[in-house]
Amino acid sequence: MANRGMKRWLPFSALIEQQVYLDKMIYEKYKTEKPRVSVEQARKIDRILKEYDGSSLSMKIFVDGYLYEYQGVIKNLDLNKKMIVLETITIPIKNIIDIEDPNPFADVL
Repeated sequence: MANRGMKRWLPFSALIEQQVYLDKMIYEKYKTEKPRVSVEQARKIDRILKEYDGSSLSMKIFVDGYLYEYQGVIKNLDLNKKMIVLETITIPIKNIIDIEDPNPFADVL
């Protein structure tokens, strides 16, 4: 009995199944709703994709309740499927929240 030490006090991780369930609960707890894309943001995203010249882009995407930032080069724009093929992932266009503008004064000129 004296050798139990900290094993006795490990909270909620007595079984492997409990840890998996707790991780899933935490993941679900911090999900957010998809942010709305304003008309100006949609126009900016459209303009950037139309004027894309092969340089690296930084974009915010929404996947499964979480916002992620991704930086990479677009390999292909599939307009039929409405998908953007990047180096490592394929993103539906509707999941793009914002793209960092490489030419922020394009609308002014």
